Amino acid sequence: MTQVQPQTPPAPAPIPRVVVYCDESCHDLTGHHDWMSIGSLRLPREKKPELTRAFRQLCERRGLRGEVKWTKTSAKHLDDYKALVDFLFEQRDLRFRTIVVEQAKVRMKEHHGKDRELAFYKFYYEMLEKWLEERAEYLILLDYKQNRGADRYTTLRTYLERHLRGIAWIADLTVIDSWESPLAQLCDLFTGAVAAAYNGTRPGSPKEALTQYIASKAGFPTLRTSTGLAAQKFNIFKIDLE
Repeated sequence: MTQVQPQTPPAPAPIPRVVVYCDESCHDLTGHHDWMSIGSLRLPREKKPELTRAFRQLCERRGLRGEVKWTKTSAKHLDDYKALVDFLFEQRDLRFRTIVVEQAKVRMKEHHGKDRELAFYKFYYEMLEKWLEERAEYLILLDYKQNRGADRYTTLRTYLERHLRGIAWIADLTVIDSWESPLAQLCDLFTGAVAAAYNGTRPGSPKEALTQYIASKAGFPTLRTSTGLAAQKFNIFKIDLE
């Protein structure tokens, strides 16, 4: 009788590792700006060195020295910044998501104990939770922000991990200096653009031109829009605070 050899079960699929860069724009929660934006750029962790290098090389070719920022959008560098926009849409491994919040409608007393900083990190949670639903290990990198509460980042991580319920994992949630992180600068560019589109740009200005260019690349009539989660490449979600 031929002896049947037991089959070796297939090895489990490797857990994807994901990097999420985060940034914010017009986030005062004081009414100085009508809308704030909290954005994120995500990519496979193994692609981080390659994409960082490619973005740096693009900036060098375009003569962009120093930190790339939405606030530095100008007529002189409009075409250069459009090339940075193209970089996102040409790289299949890059995805962007942002939420926009109408700041005057935030019920600071009823929902946040009059604590603007607490409200800000609650909205950070709202932005991130939809990014972290896939089975993966996440490295979350936030742009440095001076907080009054020393435990803000720890608390944010704790609540995100409760949301994940062991389906996904956070390898780390930490702060970085965007000056040293080119892809964090790219996140700043798009987060600022969405905030500017919602708050209004000066007609005919380079910033208006760049917001329209981004919208056209994303297939939107304008960045002042709200997409469903099906919009994977460039996702904008306007939070309904009614």
